[in-house]
Amino acid sequence: MKGFSVTHSNPGSQVHLVPVQQKDIPTLLPFVQQFYHHFKYPYHEAQKSDVLSHLIQDESLGRIMLIKHDDSPIGYVLLVFSFSLEFNGSIAFIDELFIEPTGRQKGVGSQVLAQVESLCATLGMKAVRLESEAHNERATALYARSGYHDHKRHLMTKLLKAHET
Repeated sequence: MKGFSVTHSNPGSQVHLVPVQQKDIPTLLPFVQQFYHHFKYPYHEAQKSDVLSHLIQDESLGRIMLIKHDDSPIGYVLLVFSFSLEFNGSIAFIDELFIEPTGRQKGVGSQVLAQVESLCATLGMKAVRLESEAHNERATALYARSGYHDHKRHLMTKLLKAHET
């Protein structure tokens, strides 16, 4: 799954996905903080910085990319990889997607999803999955318009005591 080290975009698009490097973490963290604040998730900057650093160092886990519009960062997308017998191979999961409010309702999200899907196809992924908060109707509508389907399943999580925060 190696080989993604350049800016990824569609021709003519003003939106570009730029792989995050260690030096970019200070630029990324304010977006992560906004995402966590918006959904009322616990946010500990040092912890998030360490986890992001780990992801950047090990591309087999996934990718973290800044979303740039006209060369200005406006958000990020965090993509993680796993394997699925159901989908016959490696799959990607959009774990986090954040676009700052000034970039919303302008087609940026659709462009980001198309670029993520193109990247995933290039990496040999068989499917892309994501989740949406039940109350986040705009995001859910975007995902549906982009071809994502609700399989009427529940995503369930159990935190392991050793890893609870």
